[in-house]
Amino acid sequence: MFKHDKVLLVRDRGHHKFSLPGGGINKGEPVVSAASRELYEELGLNTVKAARLRYCDFKGSMSLHKVCLVEVAGAPRLKGHELNKFVWWDMKSQIPVYAHVTHILKRLKQPQQEG
Repeated sequence: MFKHDKVLLVRDRGHHKFSLPGGGINKGEPVVSAASRELYEELGLNTVKAARLRYCDFKGSMSLHKVCLVEVAGAPRLKGHELNKFVWWDMKSQIPVYAHVTHILKRLKQPQQEG
């Protein structure tokens, strides 16, 4: 999620580094539906439009990050107990982020044709 050339990052409770919003995918749940559900559950955001961006996916040592670009309505607010902070990051200032964040944002800036 972008706003004024800044990207929305979140931090899980008990963690130091920030990541892109997201979460688990339920069995049989489409990736785009999972992204929309997680944004609502964690940040109270309603999806207006969403697109799957396979070329931005990142396979880490513990997780496969499946990427969607989601347009939302409203402003984020912390809901539930999973997150303890969110920030609008300018992608220049030094904040602690996970490696997948840097990879995904780099790929997003260099769009490719989906096959």
